Order: sequence, then structure tokens, then C-alpha cells
Amino acid sequence: MAQVMIVDDQINTANILAMAVNMLGHESLELYRGEDAVEMLRTVQPDFVLLDYMMPGMNGLRTLEEMRTIPNGEHVPIFLLTAAQDRYLEEQAKEAGATGFLPKPLNLDLLESILHKNGNNGDNGSGR
Repeated sequence: MAQVMIVDDQINTANILAMAVNMLGHESLELYRGEDAVEMLRTVQPDFVLLDYMMPGMNGLRTLEEMRTIPNGEHVPIFLLTAAQDRYLEEQAKEAGATGFLPKPLNLDLLESILHKNGNNGDNGSGR
């Protein structure tokens, strides 16, 4: 079972993503601010991060950059989520260290495929 950190300022969206992750047999950890996600990553090592781009305060791109500077965040797959279809934003995300760039709303089959493909069933070497 993988632990998936979900970071989205829209509580309903975070809850829907969490339900989808749980339905797929994984554990979810929901946070609603980029700043909180960065702090949590200092003590928790999730197997995946689903990170919304459009958030007040520290947006997803800035959160991603900060996460990549933390030892727990160097190698964890981080997927940036957005409803906007913007190639420039996608390029920025990849340059900042995003594993992938996913559309919102996120399709359940796509989520399942990504969790399986990128995590070998949730084993990121963290011993869980």
C-alpha cells in the first residue's frame, strides 16, 4: 500500500482525490496549503505527491521547488495537477523536478496507472 500526499487548497477536490486513492487500496494524507505540505515532508516520506498548481500563497510550482530541496522530497514522485492546459507551465514543472503533469479532474484509471507504474506497488524504498 502506497501513501499518497494530496495537496490542494480546495477541500472538496482534496477529499475526492483521497477517496479515489483509498478506493485503489492506498493511504492518503490531505493537506490544503503548500507551506503545510513542505513542513509535513520534513517528517513524513510519502510514496507519491499529488500537488495542485493553483493555490493561494505558495503555489504548486513553488511548493514543488521547496519539496525538492528536502531530503524526503528529493526522489519521491511528485505530480502537478491543474485544470489549465499550458505547455509553458508543464515545461516549468518538469524543470522544477515534477515527475509528471496531470489534468484536473483526474481520471481514476490514469491515477491507478500512475500509482502502479511509478511506485512498484508503493515501495519507494522507505521500508513500508
